[in-house]
Amino acid sequence: MKEGGKLAGGNPARGRVENDFYATPPEATEALLRVEDIIYPALEPACGAGHISKLLDEKQTFSFDLIDRGYSGMTMDFLQDFQDVMANIVFDTRTRNGVNTIITNPPFNLFQEFAERALEIAGKKVILFGKIQALEGQKRATFMENSPLKTVYVFKKRINPMRNGSPVDENEKPWASTMAFAWYVWEKGYNGEPVIRWI
Repeated sequence: MKEGGKLAGGNPARGRVENDFYATPPEATEALLRVEDIIYPALEPACGAGHISKLLDEKQTFSFDLIDRGYSGMTMDFLQDFQDVMANIVFDTRTRNGVNTIITNPPFNLFQEFAERALEIAGKKVILFGKIQALEGQKRATFMENSPLKTVYVFKKRINPMRNGSPVDENEKPWASTMAFAWYVWEKGYNGEPVIRWI
């Protein structure tokens, strides 16, 4: 493996997962739910195989993804199919009056785009799982400085997303990575500086 790949936390021999399906480990969502309330109804617009949605109140959570991975059965592009997304939210019995919380693990290269779209839709909160690296970069930093980002929850113990939704690698060992992840929580109407907390 090349040194750059090691430093980035990846394994170039494996390549990238098709459609960036790096599922959120249950312990990551469980840690979030111990410190942050989900204000229902909720929307999970990149639900994958349901790794986050299954830990929420499923009766009050509307879930879909770009790719059908056997969980919700509904496919939509959160960034492109805006009218379809809104129509399905409005007419779904769980979310008849819109959604209060949007929670998801977006593809990292679309982190800001997901945050911006979610802030347009959510009534109360937006919660995204992402790399600590999301704090870097002039474009993202400017966006975050001018957004109601309230809390960044950093994991005390390293969290490793699951390639293709599998909890183990090709050697049946838990995934390992040098990348660090966090939960980013925006709260509509919040005007203060973001706070870093450890979970």
